[in-house]
Amino acid sequence: MNEIARVVLETEMDLILAHKQTMKLAELAGLSLSAQTTFATAVSEVSRNSIEQTKDSSLRLYISDKKEKQKYIIATIQDSRTEYPQSTNEGFRYARRLVPDINVTTTDYDTQVELRLKIPRTVRIDDALIEKWRIHLNTDPAVSPYEEIKRKNRQLLEISHKLRESELQYKTLTNSLPIMIYTVKDGDNEITFVNDWLTAYTGKTKEDLNRSNWEGTMHPDDYEDLVRKTRRERDKGAEVIDMECRLLQESTGEYKWHKGVATAITNEAGAITCWNNFLVDIHAQKMIEQAYKDNTELKQAQNELETKVEELNSSNRQLEQFAYIASHDLQEPLRKIGYYSDILGKRYKDALGKEGQTMFDNMIRATERMKLLINDVLAYSAINERKEFQTVDLNAVLQESISDLELAIDETGASLQYDTLPEIEGNFQQLKQVFENLISNSLKFVTKEVRPELSINATIADEFVSLSFKDNGIGFDESYLNRMFDLFQRLHTREKYMGTGIGLAICKKIVSLHNGTITGHSKEGQGAVFVVKLPIAQEFYS
Repeated sequence: MNEIARVVLETEMDLILAHKQTMKLAELAGLSLSAQTTFATAVSEVSRNSIEQTKDSSLRLYISDKKEKQKYIIATIQDSRTEYPQSTNEGFRYARRLVPDINVTTTDYDTQVELRLKIPRTVRIDDALIEKWRIHLNTDPAVSPYEEIKRKNRQLLEISHKLRESELQYKTLTNSLPIMIYTVKDGDNEITFVNDWLTAYTGKTKEDLNRSNWEGTMHPDDYEDLVRKTRRERDKGAEVIDMECRLLQESTGEYKWHKGVATAITNEAGAITCWNNFLVDIHAQKMIEQAYKDNTELKQAQNELETKVEELNSSNRQLEQFAYIASHDLQEPLRKIGYYSDILGKRYKDALGKEGQTMFDNMIRATERMKLLINDVLAYSAINERKEFQTVDLNAVLQESISDLELAIDETGASLQYDTLPEIEGNFQQLKQVFENLISNSLKFVTKEVRPELSINATIADEFVSLSFKDNGIGFDESYLNRMFDLFQRLHTREKYMGTGIGLAICKKIVSLHNGTITGHSKEGQGAVFVVKLPIAQEFYS
């Protein structure tokens, strides 16, 4: 429906105004004088009863929706009654005799009486005509001072209602935005409005801020600077002022940086009346800027370090390549030495004499040591990159290692005890090399009168498996622990214990390629425990 006019019903004078407005609308709609009078009288009777029974009633005049084929003038009288006795209501009964199309709707809050009157089909109603009628009824010259006052009051009420709606919309909007907003008067800087975000952040109301003049809310180092800048910009005639300051957050007790803008609001004469201020949190950005500034030298040092690391890695790769090539090339002359030494021993050893035989045996042992050293260097150099990983059963790794070392285990009479081991992601051959080196050390580093005993246990925690290799050998001083995993590091002479000092270095390199760690615990003469910690899955390191 399209509302055309409204009358607040309070006194007898309002009945005259209601009758006049109804008559005028019926006249504009092309109804006969008789129909105009009849409909206006019926509306007046219902309105009279509403004024007599209640204190808050009103009349609204409508034109039915233009989409309807049959158009109507509709008058609704609304009051606060929740019961409407139609049979005893003389005014209603008289109105019904005048306008049969009358209906009553009662709710828990009010009553609405609706009267309808058909508009001739010859009248073509559109939006322009409806707006014309609306203007005519609301601007038609008043016939009495009362009507003029009533009209002015209605206009003031409508303006007041619109102002309240506008203010409510403004508050709703400012409270929904994730920024702090406040308004201050020009000149005395009295705060007239703060949104919910500012109150929630600072814990201060508009009255609190006016009393404290921002003391205890804005950082003292920022307040004076901001006042001076604002005064200077205003004197220049600026209507937009940028600002930055630190505000105390009540929930954390910390001052945090905010960036803001103050925008001038002017009246019709162009004079500034107040300033709208908007503040957003930029603390994280400030911290990043400060950290970047503080870390400039650190970044430079880091870049230099990365360059040095790359140079070192390049040197290491070249050294490993050289070691591999050199060791490979040394094998051919070493094979010839072995070949001719074997022939010399078979054909001429008896002719060498006792001293010559001793020298010959020393040469053979030196050749074997050289062969062992070259093989170990080749093995270490070959471990220069991560091989393809797949699911590896560590039980199978252990069994193959035991099989390869079967002769040494039998010769020493060693006792091996081990848990059921889990499956992990890794390279089978490289892990087998670790197992063999650690088991071989347990068989090697024992006193002659002691039968080697080795236990291998596994524990799983935090997606890692820890493999413990515990023996009853000669042990070691833990002050040498870090050196033990370097190349060619030996804690004993080769005359006492055979070896090249590369085995643990190979273990460390393989374990590192598997993103794990290796360490040891021991006391001299009390055996040793080597612990290898490996991730069960490599997905986080790929």
